[in-house]
Amino acid sequence: MTVSQKADENGEKEYTDIIGGNGWYQIGICIFCFFSAASHCLHDFTMTFFAPNMDHWCARPPEVLRANVSVEEWKNLSLPLVESPEGDYEYSQCTMYTNFAQNGSFYPNTNASVIKCTSWEYDTSVYKDTMVDEWDLVCDREWMISMSKTVYMMAFLFSSSLSGQMSDRFGRRKIFLACLCTFLVFAHLTLLCTNIVMFMVFRFFMALGMTSVYVGSYVILSEIVGVEYRTTYCFAFKYGWTFAYMLMPYIAWLLPSWFWLQFVFTVPWLLLLSAFWIVKETPRWLLTKRRFGELEELLLYAAKKNGKNMNQAASEIKHYVSYHSQIKHKENERTGTVLDLLRTPAIRKSTIIIYYSWFINSYIYYALSYNTNDLGGNPYLNFFYSGAVELPEGIIFMFLCRYIGNRRGVWLSHALSGICLIVMVCIPSDIVWLMIFVSMAGKFFSSACFDTVYVYTAEIFPTVVRNVAVGTSSTWARIGALTAPFVHQLAEVTYPWVPMAVPGAMTIVAGLLVLLLPETKDKTLPDTLEEGERFARKQYIDCRAEKCNGFSKEDETGQR
Repeated sequence: MTVSQKADENGEKEYTDIIGGNGWYQIGICIFCFFSAASHCLHDFTMTFFAPNMDHWCARPPEVLRANVSVEEWKNLSLPLVESPEGDYEYSQCTMYTNFAQNGSFYPNTNASVIKCTSWEYDTSVYKDTMVDEWDLVCDREWMISMSKTVYMMAFLFSSSLSGQMSDRFGRRKIFLACLCTFLVFAHLTLLCTNIVMFMVFRFFMALGMTSVYVGSYVILSEIVGVEYRTTYCFAFKYGWTFAYMLMPYIAWLLPSWFWLQFVFTVPWLLLLSAFWIVKETPRWLLTKRRFGELEELLLYAAKKNGKNMNQAASEIKHYVSYHSQIKHKENERTGTVLDLLRTPAIRKSTIIIYYSWFINSYIYYALSYNTNDLGGNPYLNFFYSGAVELPEGIIFMFLCRYIGNRRGVWLSHALSGICLIVMVCIPSDIVWLMIFVSMAGKFFSSACFDTVYVYTAEIFPTVVRNVAVGTSSTWARIGALTAPFVHQLAEVTYPWVPMAVPGAMTIVAGLLVLLLPETKDKTLPDTLEEGERFARKQYIDCRAEKCNGFSKEDETGQR
């Protein structure tokens, strides 16, 4: 075999065939990404414990306290009864009658009028030291809690739109490290906050960096492992999120102060700065940017980490780099844009359905995650259950979708999560165990839908717009997540059943719409926009044995 022939043979190889698609090089980065996912989860849901729902009432004036008036007596004499959203009557949390103390005793004012509270007392039997009681985030200021979650999700929105484009241009590693440093700086600055507005601003930039680290981890892993290991590595990396989700309520129970909880959730992640030594640039990016000197150096490093025979690996890497360096770069090669997702009718239909699917499922996932302390029972256990259901979900649906296909997996998870939400509004509030069970079932199927629709979205669109499709779908998911924190406010201005029953019906509709899309199981996926249009119209030809890539091809003259 001549050197030229050997170069061609090595050049046609994937670089993971040379350095190994599964070894210590990949495992080390996967472990790092596992912990980056854990840090993401801990900060994603901290507001559940930073600003939980706390019972509160108008504070007793100093003269009333001096009269040794108990809380119950104060409520009976000074707080008006108001109708709750459920139709029951309860003491007002935001208004009081005018009262006064005289001669050491407390008396109600017979001509009392209702006035708004200016200060509050809180029930600290469950939560000890939160932002709610420290900054009085109740009544007219309660909306600021929901707004802080929405601002955080807005950072997700900007990050998912920008980080991918920046990493494509400047490199995976540079953007990854820059976002990691941004996350750590602003996460530590939140410890200095003295009001909710400062907290919102710092958390926005913290989320901007942290989300990019999370998304970047997925991209880096998918570009360094062999094709046969991609699913395994990406699911393993995701479990960092799941285990942190399960551990979080226990830490919050041990540390009832929001400040110290934020301290524990932030300071240990300074260890993530080890990324400067662990995370390298991806071979795929170096190859596309034709930086062959750096590519050869990186592949030699990876081969050594994976225990390859260095003499053989060095020879193969040299031929691999030489082969690709001789291929003429196509400067005018067509790159798909978001407009291509809407230009032709069949792809446009797929795009709209997929966007809608991501949007409604994201709302349900975060609505169920944020509001575990509304279910009754122990809020810490409820949050633990909410995370624990994601542990078996990934394994079950990973194997299930191998048999029924990802399209049916998306349909099934949509339909079952929607049914769970509708059932929740029919359960009497006093049957706490059943409410918790159905809510966790809804979370199980919503999480399954997230995992499955991510893979299905990457399959259904052609290669030239695949990254654009996944990225913009994620943007619509963030828009859905933006609305999730306002579940309480929506119930107050409409009806208590609206925030769950209406999205439940909408997600069932989403599942039915997904059935209009093409099946991807055992199908060769499209590469070009033309192939994608035919694929979306279900006009593919299953001819794997004839090697026609699943499509009727046209010759150079355009004839079929």
